[in-house]
Amino acid sequence: MLDEEKVIVELLYKKFGCVLLSKSECSRAIGRSISSLDRDRKNGCGIPYLQENRSNVYYSITDIAKYMSDRKIKTVSIDIY
Repeated sequence: MLDEEKVIVELLYKKFGCVLLSKSECSRAIGRSISSLDRDRKNGCGIPYLQENRSNVYYSITDIAKYMSDRKIKTVSIDIY
């Protein structure tokens, strides 16, 4: 696990107090709507999830941290004189 991911996991655990987040908690944590998370699951993409029965969906804070870290776009600044 990358250092950045460890920091994200610690922050998520501190905020929510558990290692599995519900759809609404995950939505708040990453700033995406619940319907976007639902669409991602339907399309087989996005954050890995655990499903209990047919209705209860949970996201691991470690998977959320990896998702956030992997989606970061790195930019380079070039000075032109």
